Amino acid sequence: MARQYGIASGALKIYLRTDGTLTKLAEDRLNPPGTGITLEMLREWQYLGKQGIGKAGGLDGVARQYGVASTALKNYLRADGTLTKLAEDRLNPPGTEVTLEMLREWQRLGKQGIDKAGGLDGVARQYGIASGALKIYLRADGTLTKLAEDRLNPPGTGITLEMVQEWQYLGKQGIGKVGGLDGVARQYGVASSALKIYLRADGTLTKRAEDRLNPPGTEVTLEMVREWQRLGKQGIDKAGGLDGVARQYGVASGALKIHLRADGTLTKRAEDRLNPPDSEVTLEMVREWQRFGKQGIDKAGGLDGVARQYGVASGALKNYLRADGTLTELAEGRLRKDGAGPM
Repeated sequence: MARQYGIASGALKIYLRTDGTLTKLAEDRLNPPGTGITLEMLREWQYLGKQGIGKAGGLDGVARQYGVASTALKNYLRADGTLTKLAEDRLNPPGTEVTLEMLREWQRLGKQGIDKAGGLDGVARQYGIASGALKIYLRADGTLTKLAEDRLNPPGTGITLEMVQEWQYLGKQGIGKVGGLDGVARQYGVASSALKIYLRADGTLTKRAEDRLNPPGTEVTLEMVREWQRLGKQGIDKAGGLDGVARQYGVASGALKIHLRADGTLTKRAEDRLNPPDSEVTLEMVREWQRFGKQGIDKAGGLDGVARQYGVASGALKNYLRADGTLTELAEGRLRKDGAGPM
């Protein structure tokens, strides 16, 4: 080559190596101090990717293609196609922010969308921003970072009551169908961490959500309690358990569970509401129970079944009637007082 250019071999070797790369002296002559890589170059390199670099013959090939020194290019571009911190800082100098619009779009990407774009670096190239800047807000699994969620939901930005009411009816199946809690968050355009304060992966609402739906003073009605009293275990199972009953009546699951058990019996609190201290079982009821016998009680589904049949609290009935069909001392005393002794 020295002969081809009519120069001394030693002189050529000061500038060119046998592997085809330029020496530092040659690169400095091509890019003297002050000759910088342009922003336009950086933007183009950002879209190259590993495949584009390989096609050009590696980083040295890219350098030759752009007529810049290989060492200068390597300050900005890596062999895997990602930009260095220096390049990212030039593209996104302090004060250049990722926009809220970008965050909202990234929130809907999901892992599949990120993979389709070629990973986080691909998403960064797609939006024309530095990969490092994007990674402050978005993870490879498609979830947003805490910083991103805080920007979307700054302190004071709350989940609406309407959202909580809708989430109440989702159930585990509905959550799974949209891709889990993160999918629900994307669907409603809210931060995943904010949603998780209100909704669990099994479809149940948290205590905080229930308190919002049923703030102090919002009571389950007596009419509801009476209807729940007649449900029985079969009715509860048919509705999808206690959570299903809660959804059916549009009340918080926690509020319902204060009144109704999974086996279909009412809690002490529910019974007290149906039969407050001054509400008595009538004499007529006691007389009828006296004739039931064990067979009649079993036919009605046990004492709880009898209670449902008469619309009284199970606990109140048990003060008067035993499972074997005999009356308690309290019941017999009431009948004697009325002049109708036990038969």
